[in-house]
Amino acid sequence: MGERKRVKYPFDDRVFQYGEIYKAKDDYIVFPEEKYVTRTKHESRLVCVIHHCEANSDPRAWVINVAPLSSRIEMKRDNDLEITPQKGNYINRRSLIRLGCAQPLLKIDLEGPVGVLTESQLLQLSALQIILTGTELD
Repeated sequence: MGERKRVKYPFDDRVFQYGEIYKAKDDYIVFPEEKYVTRTKHESRLVCVIHHCEANSDPRAWVINVAPLSSRIEMKRDNDLEITPQKGNYINRRSLIRLGCAQPLLKIDLEGPVGVLTESQLLQLSALQIILTGTELD
């Protein structure tokens, strides 16, 4: 991950899919708790696309909503999804998708996709997002 590209308009014509995993410069990621506790900064951090909407494929929509991944599973909260390494998802250890730290990033700042959640992980992510709305699942 090099320097941020200087462009007049940050158009990106890639099509981003729900559950895809990308790399982003860790400096672009915000964890609110880092105001009070230090965290290990990495060159890059994995993020997961958490919305399925038309903006994901619209080059005029410059931002996309993602949730950062963290390997600090001991910090799991009820709005985090724990995932394990599976073929195709690119992660190499148990990790959390930190939905409570979801944030918009410029599409041009994402490298990849480097992986994608499995079908089972996609269902778990969708279910957690519905639960977090307060909607009862029957």
